[in-house]
Amino acid sequence: MDKIKELAKVFSGETILFIGSGASRRSGLPFWGELIEWLKEYCAEQGCDISTAQILIDKKQLLNASSELTHQLQQKDKSLADFFNEYEKNTVFRDAEPSEVHQLLAKLPSQLFITPNYDLLLEKTFIQNLGFTIIRRGDKAKIGELLFGELQSYVFKYHGCIENPEDIVLTYEQYNKEIHNYTDELDCLKTLVKTKTIVFIGAGLDDPDFKFVRDELIQRSGADRLRVWAFISDCSEEAEFYKRTHGINLISYNSENNHADLLVKLEELVKNIIEVDNSKKAAASIVMQGNSLTENQENGEIKLREILVAANEEVIPLDKQILGFVALMNVVLKSECDDFLVGYKGNNKADVANRIDFLINRELIKQTQHHLMSVKEAYSVEAAMGIEDDVMAYVAERENG
Repeated sequence: MDKIKELAKVFSGETILFIGSGASRRSGLPFWGELIEWLKEYCAEQGCDISTAQILIDKKQLLNASSELTHQLQQKDKSLADFFNEYEKNTVFRDAEPSEVHQLLAKLPSQLFITPNYDLLLEKTFIQNLGFTIIRRGDKAKIGELLFGELQSYVFKYHGCIENPEDIVLTYEQYNKEIHNYTDELDCLKTLVKTKTIVFIGAGLDDPDFKFVRDELIQRSGADRLRVWAFISDCSEEAEFYKRTHGINLISYNSENNHADLLVKLEELVKNIIEVDNSKKAAASIVMQGNSLTENQENGEIKLREILVAANEEVIPLDKQILGFVALMNVVLKSECDDFLVGYKGNNKADVANRIDFLINRELIKQTQHHLMSVKEAYSVEAAMGIEDDVMAYVAERENG
C-alpha cells in the first residue's frame, strides 16, 4: 500500500507532529548549517578567532563548530543569547510568517507538535486557538501536564525558543548534557516516542535527542516497537533499510524548488485523511462502537426523543444539533462548535453556550477544558444521522476556504 495512504489510516487526533527546519524553510528560516554560518559571521564581527570553527565546519562537524564559536564568544564576554538578540539576520525567527506548509498542518486532525525549531511559526499558525499551549524548555509544570495527558493541543519546543534565547540548545556540550543527564525535556520526548504515533515533517533523522531515544527503544524492544513516519527529502533508496533497521516509515520528497514537493505530499496526506476520516466515516465509527444502528432506525428516534424529554421535559432542536455535531466529530474544539452552530447554522451564541452547558450537566456529552467529546450511545448515533448532511457541507466549505 502507498505509504501516505497507510499513514492516513493510522493518523488520529493523538498523532504527534515533529516539525523540523524543512517545514520552516519556505518562511525564510535557515537550516542548521546556515545558522552556524550566521554564528560564525557574528563571531567575526566581535573580533573572535574563527579559524578552528571553519575547519570543523568544512568537516561537517557542526555541533563541534558551534561549541568552538560559543567558546570564542565567551572570550569576548558574549553569549549565544547575545547572538540571537543582536545579529540582524536572527530577526527572521521572530518576524517570519507561516507558509503554505503551516496552512496544511492546520488542516490535519491533530494539534500536537514537537519541534527543535526556535521560530514562532506554529504559535502564529494557531494563534486563534485559545487552548493551544506553548511548552518551552525548562517549563517543568507544563511538561508535567503534557506527560499526564492534560493538554489537548500544544507545541513542545524542547530545544528552546527565540523568546527565551538564553535557553536555546545549539552546542555539543548542551546536546551531550541533554542525552546523558536525562533532562525533563528528553524524558518527555522519550515517553512520547514510546507511546504515540509520531510523524516527522521537514525534519532530519540525525537529531541527536531523537537518535538517542530511538536507539534505546530499539535495543529494548526491537524496531517494530516504534510508530514513526517521516517526510524526508530525497530518501527513497533508503526507505526499506530504515523501516527494517530503525522502524521508521520514510516518505520521500524532492528537496528542490524550496521544498515545494513537501507541499504536494502534505496535500496528498490531507486528502487521504479526509477520505478515511471524514464525517461519514466518523459516524460509521460511532455506529460500530455504540448501540448498533442495524437495529430499527425508528427505535433510535424514539431513544433520542426519550433522552431529551427525560433531560429537559421537551425536545429542543438546538440540542439535537449539538449532540449530532459532537458525535460526528467525536472530539471537537469548543470554538469549532461555535463556528458550526453559530457561524454556519445561524444559532444565537448565548443559546449555544447555554445548551452545551445543559447537555454537559446532564452528562449527554463530555468535556475537557477546550474540547467536547461524544458519549457513544444510540442517541448520539441518531443525532449524528440527523445532521450529517449539514456537517458534511460545513466541512467541505471549510476545506475549500
